[in-house]
Amino acid sequence: MRILVITMLAVGALAMPARADVSDLEEGFPTALTDAYPKEYLGREAQLVNRFIRTDKEEDGFFFEPRLEFGFPRNAQISVAVPFRAGELEPDGLGDVRVEALYNFNQETLGVPAVSLIAGLETPTGDDSEGVDPIVGAVFSKTLGRSSLLHRLHLVGRYQFNSEEQADERDGRYEAVVGYSRRVSPQLFILFDYLREQDLKEHEETNLVEAGLRYGLSPIWVLSAGVGFGIGAESPEVQATVGLQRELLIPYSSPE
Repeated sequence: MRILVITMLAVGALAMPARADVSDLEEGFPTALTDAYPKEYLGREAQLVNRFIRTDKEEDGFFFEPRLEFGFPRNAQISVAVPFRAGELEPDGLGDVRVEALYNFNQETLGVPAVSLIAGLETPTGDDSEGVDPIVGAVFSKTLGRSSLLHRLHLVGRYQFNSEEQADERDGRYEAVVGYSRRVSPQLFILFDYLREQDLKEHEETNLVEAGLRYGLSPIWVLSAGVGFGIGAESPEVQATVGLQRELLIPYSSPE
């Protein structure tokens, strides 16, 4: 798996730049919100998520996650994420590598939202991790009206199976996100969402209200920043995220 990730990063670094899409919502850039619109066919993008979390127990954690994303096959995208962690929350070092695909099977119409399915695997590359955990989910996105500001509502649901359940763990956990996004200017998007998710540990849940922005630094770079505040016990006191995305490949266009 590590050799595969390194090879993909090297190939991506040699690719030619394309144009970044500031309206393309991705998990972690900068909130949990994702949209149902996949990356353009054969597009490639390098991504980096940096996140700080302070828990309700006053513990601090830092998370760094480089990713590669590919627009393949048509109407779909595939991503590879390699997380690292530091701080007081978990043991330092490599986390569980995740491979995830999103497939859009229903294009948005005036009365019907865009709908995409999610499927993925989380591999046990981190300390104390066991088993390969499947991930399934769905995303719904609907544009409101015909304004150039692209007012959109989004609904995301994921479920991760725990294939090697320990004594104090659930056999699976869910994540649900509902949110709104809109354009402020050609280079700036803002988004707001509410996240509820279960931890793999029994009797622990997170409720988070998030806000963020995405800004096009240049035709190939997008900067995102966001903040979230926990609601209720067990939720983080605060969470702050900064992300960078860079387009790497000019999409292929078949001749007419």
